[in-house]
Amino acid sequence: MEGFDIVLTVLITFAFTGFTTIGIIKGITSYRLRRRMIEAGLINEEAMELLKDGAKENYYTSLKWGLILFFSGIGLIIINSMDYYYDSTAAYGIVITAASLGFLIYFIFMKQEIKKEQ
Repeated sequence: MEGFDIVLTVLITFAFTGFTTIGIIKGITSYRLRRRMIEAGLINEEAMELLKDGAKENYYTSLKWGLILFFSGIGLIIINSMDYYYDSTAAYGIVITAASLGFLIYFIFMKQEIKKEQ
């Protein structure tokens, strides 16, 4: 591997490990908080809404990243089928455009969801 490939591999590994660790810690602490609230009898409508909001937020976050990765993958498939070199500016443009299309679809979906709630 060349120098940049090694740096990129280390950064991706570090980011993946860090985000995974943060996600696990957040899940455990959230579970313990909910369990303590239930044991202490602090269950009312307001507390239930707070507990439900976190689950709904995670659902939409997963949707967002799923759309972004899906459309980025489609961009990579287009690059492969058009025989672009991975380092060309056209290849970067296709992937960025595809990822931004995923963001736009997510934005439109969230705008409709907010209108439904109001």
